[in-house]
Amino acid sequence: MTELSHLISSPKSLLVFEAAARHGSFSRAAKDFNISQPSISRNIAQLEQDIGQPLFVRGAGGATLTEAGQFLFAAASDGLNRIADAVATLRAQSEVQSPEIVLSLSNAFVTNWLVSRLAVLSDSFPEAVLRFDLVAGTRKKVAGEVDIATLITDPTPGAIVLAPEVIVPVCSPDYLSAHGRVTGPDAMSGENAAAGHRFLHLSDHEKTIWAPVLGKADAIGAGGIWHEFSDYAAIIQAAMDGSGIALGWLSVVAGSLRSGRLVPAWQGRWIETGRVVQLLSTRPGPMRPMAQDIARWICARMNEDIEAVADLGAGPRVHRRPQHNMWDGFGIR
Repeated sequence: MTELSHLISSPKSLLVFEAAARHGSFSRAAKDFNISQPSISRNIAQLEQDIGQPLFVRGAGGATLTEAGQFLFAAASDGLNRIADAVATLRAQSEVQSPEIVLSLSNAFVTNWLVSRLAVLSDSFPEAVLRFDLVAGTRKKVAGEVDIATLITDPTPGAIVLAPEVIVPVCSPDYLSAHGRVTGPDAMSGENAAAGHRFLHLSDHEKTIWAPVLGKADAIGAGGIWHEFSDYAAIIQAAMDGSGIALGWLSVVAGSLRSGRLVPAWQGRWIETGRVVQLLSTRPGPMRPMAQDIARWICARMNEDIEAVADLGAGPRVHRRPQHNMWDGFGIR
């Protein structure tokens, strides 16, 4: 039997062809893959070149299969359906063999964002046994083999992005009412921007991380009252209790900003670092199917919070590709 790789340039062209033939439309196939219609046309043109025959008759009313196209579509549909059935069977076997999903996540993220959604998550994936491995401070790498972990990193093509790294100085509504917002280095008029405020600082970070909010001089702790913690979850809890101002990573505080338990504490807007909070697996091979589904669920709920925070003017609006495209193993563009 002749190997398929010797007959066509790329298997992705077959996927594109099958979608276009099934829909009878290049534009609808483009929506399936979240790519442009010209990209669909290029993939099909390459497949036609590999085969040596036209597969579609293009017209104003859409794309109609030629006789050769009908022959190939029947074979492609049968083959892809059999592959889909095999994948579904293997997925089911995998989850029966090992329903435990290990999540290595920030203690603050779990405590302040995920716990309130845990019941719904569990109901959505009743077969999953969730085991949480919590990290108190700043993580620089993921140790051990886990199914889902968070890591702040530079953007990586094809990565599963939970949220952009956006930092919002936050406090409780009561603290804001009693102390007002930090005016910031551009509006301080010679006064100490930190004066009269209490700051909740993560000991893993240098105090210069506050420079965009307070200015370089005040960020070294020259004014105000400073409390340091080794656990970021404790910092956010203290901020919600009215103990002071914290730097709030949007991936942790989005839900609290949305609900009003936390409010922006700075007259500026927010700090965008250009990095992202990524979800990844450290187990050998690709992320397990159930872990993928759970990661998709978490990303979708986070996106809802980020959009709601943007509607309140408390954070940036993030334009994402549709979630399914993050998992496109064929890299169709």
